[in-house]
Amino acid sequence: MSDAMATDNLMKIATATLAFTESRGADLPSTLIRYQWFDGSLDEVIAALATYQNDDGGFGNRLEPDIHALESNPFAARIAMQYLRLLPPDTAPEMRSRLREWLVTNQHEDGDWHFSEATKAGFLQPWFGAWEFPSLNPACCVAGLAESLGLVSSGILLRTTTLFAEKASVEQVSSGGFYDLLPYVEYSLGAQLPDEYTDAISDSIVRRAKADEFENAEHFFTLAMGGSAEIAARIPAEMISRYGEQLTAEQQEDGGWPTPYDDAWRVWTTANAMTILSRLSSA
Repeated sequence: MSDAMATDNLMKIATATLAFTESRGADLPSTLIRYQWFDGSLDEVIAALATYQNDDGGFGNRLEPDIHALESNPFAARIAMQYLRLLPPDTAPEMRSRLREWLVTNQHEDGDWHFSEATKAGFLQPWFGAWEFPSLNPACCVAGLAESLGLVSSGILLRTTTLFAEKASVEQVSSGGFYDLLPYVEYSLGAQLPDEYTDAISDSIVRRAKADEFENAEHFFTLAMGGSAEIAARIPAEMISRYGEQLTAEQQEDGGWPTPYDDAWRVWTTANAMTILSRLSSA
């Protein structure tokens, strides 16, 4: 174990990180860090996540910071499910049941989850304002995460499988950027991808990592550790170690991690960094 990944150093990092998120009044990131690093309360994590769930069972309320409308949207649902994956599967049954209903009710026949009119009426960052549906992102991200949590029916999977067959391509995986790869990676959590896709995904991640094409370590780990075990197993151990050290080096003096996006993302990027380090330290 390197000095950067030594237990004592990681605990110092976690302490500084928690001070940062608490100074920002970020309840969910703070409760997640306490839960993962300081034997914090699972109930507090669930309660903090519940504040982002709407009456319809979906998630909004700027859980996806670039979407300001309070109404439920698929990108916030994706983030909520990522956090649910960090928790024991028998926890938050009511939250999961309500989210399942939202997923079933709001999936379109084309296999995707679209923005509601209320969401489109609120502030959206330009990339979301120009988003075209149906798209592999968010459809495959949402479907893959939902399947991994046992939240979806065969009908939902069938519709998204049809969309995948229409829009997916190995060429896109091989030549596309981070956001082109993301839906393939997260779809692999719930769908058995053909071998050529698994090969192309892992090859693309490794090639981009060797060329230092990732904007930061978080982006690398989102792809390298965010999909199926088959994809993760194909990423060299020395590459995981190198990016783990890079991740610790990217922490800033105030205890948080930087973000190339809106400053509101910093607390979430910081919590994600600590989740990654928690997984690495227990591997």
